Amino acid sequence: MSTNELNFKDSRICGSCGYDANPGGAKYCQKCGKPLGNAFVPIKQRMTRSTLLVSGLSLSAIVLVVVGVGGYFFWQQAQPSTTVSNQNTSPNNNSSDIQSYTSMKEVSNVPEGTFNFGGSLILASLVAQGTHQAINQAHPKFILRYIDPVDSQPGTGKGIEMLLNSQLSFALSGRPLEEAEYKQAIGRGFKLDQVAVAIDGLGCYTHPDISIPGLSVAQLQAIYTGKITNWKEVGGPNLPIVPFSINVKTTALLKTLLGSKVGSVSPKVRSSRDYTVLVRDVSSTPGAIGIGAAMLVATQKTVRPVALAPGDTKQYVPVVTNDNRLNMTAFRDGTYPITRYLYVIIRRDSRADERAGVAYANLLLSKEGQQFVEKAGLVPIR
Repeated sequence: MSTNELNFKDSRICGSCGYDANPGGAKYCQKCGKPLGNAFVPIKQRMTRSTLLVSGLSLSAIVLVVVGVGGYFFWQQAQPSTTVSNQNTSPNNNSSDIQSYTSMKEVSNVPEGTFNFGGSLILASLVAQGTHQAINQAHPKFILRYIDPVDSQPGTGKGIEMLLNSQLSFALSGRPLEEAEYKQAIGRGFKLDQVAVAIDGLGCYTHPDISIPGLSVAQLQAIYTGKITNWKEVGGPNLPIVPFSINVKTTALLKTLLGSKVGSVSPKVRSSRDYTVLVRDVSSTPGAIGIGAAMLVATQKTVRPVALAPGDTKQYVPVVTNDNRLNMTAFRDGTYPITRYLYVIIRRDSRADERAGVAYANLLLSKEGQQFVEKAGLVPIR
């Protein structure tokens, strides 16, 4: 049985809400947060359910078409030490208030007022492409304000923490919600919901003097866990490797790369505050390597993009094409080794903040919003 089939088979059904995309090792439902039983979804049943709903009744089928079955499984599952699954966990866009719209102006139930958001830095690329300006034109009384944490660096984990602490109206995330976060929300009298709005690839790049044909995912993992420390071990020069990542303690990038092994991150991994600083650090540090959102790699001239191969193979897939464009085809069909959903995290508490999170997700998922997603170098899911 293939790894993909194993991950499908291990999906656990929630007896309370019927959600069938919980990881096999989960104890609580990723949708409603209630304890899970022992029911699993057989692979044939799960695939039939998804593929029969392409007409629009289920976004999971659309995602299967966009990223391919190979990209639609759980990074949370136990993986062989030489592989990382595409982290395209179920998009969880099944809530009744997540709708399909053509234009942003058509989106209904957009609340009035000023709403704070924060979290993943990668979605800042949407703002740079004029997305929020378009939202403001469509709904001038829906005012959005990004909030930086006062006590640490920004990032997915910190954004979700701030949402749990009522410091944000909604959060942006580069990874799925974790079981502990669901439980913490329930303990505080509300629920968290995740709505996928785009797909991103994990990009890898080095100091411009490092020239190698590529890295396998296994090698990249070994670099960030400290098992590989010199470029000569992967076909490069005899030079120490200096790994960088943004916000080592809060970023979703390392969780995307390492999965359950994220607790084994090497203490030698250096932290950069944001993507701009990260690129600068890698380009100015001999022997440096960095990981980040793939869409940022294509626009950089001071670092060298690195092709990645699945598992421990040498089947390298470039992150950018020969004309310096993102390899969108590989992201869509699942052949690029590491991809992930990007989420809007909604606080389900029946208040204005919940309506703000729902509205923001619907705005990004509208046909107009998905055009901005593509302009930002991300893969639309609708």
